[in-house]
Amino acid sequence: MQSFEWGEFQEAVGRKVFRYAVLERGKILAVSSAVEHKLPLGLKYWYLPRGPIIAGAEGAEQSAVLDFFLKYLKIEAKAEGAIFVRMDPAAEKSEREIWDKLDLKNVAGSVQPKDTLVLDLEKSEEELLSEMKPKTRYNIRLAEKKSVEVFWKGLDENNFEEFWKLIGETSARDGIVSHNKDYYRKMLETLGERGDLKCRLYFAKYEDLYIAANIVLLFGDYAVYLHGASSNSFRNLMAPYLLQWRQIRDAKSAAAATYDFWGITVEGENPKWAGITRFKKGFGGREVSYVGVYDLPVNKFLYEMYVRFRKA
Repeated sequence: MQSFEWGEFQEAVGRKVFRYAVLERGKILAVSSAVEHKLPLGLKYWYLPRGPIIAGAEGAEQSAVLDFFLKYLKIEAKAEGAIFVRMDPAAEKSEREIWDKLDLKNVAGSVQPKDTLVLDLEKSEEELLSEMKPKTRYNIRLAEKKSVEVFWKGLDENNFEEFWKLIGETSARDGIVSHNKDYYRKMLETLGERGDLKCRLYFAKYEDLYIAANIVLLFGDYAVYLHGASSNSFRNLMAPYLLQWRQIRDAKSAAAATYDFWGITVEGENPKWAGITRFKKGFGGREVSYVGVYDLPVNKFLYEMYVRFRKA
């Protein structure tokens, strides 16, 4: 989400994107894309999805780079009329102390998933299968035995409409709010297979019927299962299990070292995600928790008004 291509996608859905870097004698120490989001009454804020990214700095030096970067971002955001800058960095909880020392406000809740599950794709397929729960392995074999077909393909109007129909069924069934139709279309149109950030639309079919679909992103040695949907029909065929296994194998073949399931819930936190979490945990992997969301107030008066309005 800090890639140049993700910024292009955000621009395609009508948002301004500002890109920054901190350099020392030509060496990049930090980078970030800031996406402008609108608020009521003509106000706006900047959002750094999974940013900023700090490279080549640790401990006290990392804190110094962050402090310098944030002071500069505050000046830039103020010049553009943003009332605050929001960020949810890709920093694990062990780094929380660094972020808590900065002039930021820790915010409850999350924008991107606060807790997730990642697979180590440097393991062999046999190792990955052996670390799954027995029921997950059984369901993969069941879907194969029932001749469920899984594949990915480029965007066309027919398969996009099938994907959107599955999104609608999933949202209604599980009570999960989806993005609007144009958001998914722009993502698939803008990213595709052309740049460093690749976006693939995967499907599972049974007897010419689309019964599950997922969007997967590939960037460098990183793969992420970003969005998923499934039909209310033929749920006994366990198509989502086989679909995930195909995505994992494809990511491994594409030289990805990590496969991110992009979100689980900690027990008792979000009942809506309990079933999805059980499904994902069946594949094994390591649980990862991030530091959370931080705000950098730019206009303190308007920021406090915004916070009070949200609470109300």
